[in-house]
Formats: sequence, structure tokens, C-alpha cells
Amino acid sequence: MADRQTRNVSLPPHQDAFVDALLSAGRYRTASEVVREGLRLLEQSEHRRLLEKWIYDGLTEQEEEQLPADLKASARAHFRGLVDAAMQDVEHGRVTDGPAAMRRLRMQLEARSD
Repeated sequence: MADRQTRNVSLPPHQDAFVDALLSAGRYRTASEVVREGLRLLEQSEHRRLLEKWIYDGLTEQEEEQLPADLKASARAHFRGLVDAAMQDVEHGRVTDGPAAMRRLRMQLEARSD
């Protein structure tokens, strides 16, 4: 079994009752399992937040270290795929100039209202 560190935590009554309810329902065997699951979810949420910040604003060196390399590689691959698909659309003429597309939509809407 992996090394474990012991920590004592204080919970407000409603969270303590929630842990007890999960244990009573048999969803988890110990309060530690409940806390570990909560921390896994928090970690996932933090990774999503860092990915969004990386995409839109960039990360500090410290934030960069918190984001797993495989997650960054997966995000890069995803966006490369989007760019590749967009470039194929351009090459095959499946892209329309924005202002021209808006003019066509406006004309179609005006034609329907007549």
C-alpha cells in the first residue's frame, strides 16, 4: 500500500453529517475514503481551471508545475486537431467570409418577413 500521511481536519456539522450519511449508505468504508474522493474532485477542478487559464492568459511558472504534463499534451493534441480540421475546411472551400455570411442571413430573414 502507498505511503499515507495522517492529517486531522475539522468539519462543520453539515459536512460531518454528509460524511456519516455516505458511510451509512455504504458508498464508502471510511471517512478517509470520502475525503480522498473529495480531494480527487478538487484536484480535477483545479486542473480544469489551470487549463482554461493556460489557454486564455498563460500560466506562471508555479502554475505550470501544477498542471500535469500529460494533461497539457492532451490539450495541445486536441487543439491541433481543431486547427487541422479548420485548415482542411479552408483548403476545401468550406469557409465563408463573416460579413458576406451575415449579409446572406439578413437577406434570407428579410425575404421571410415579406
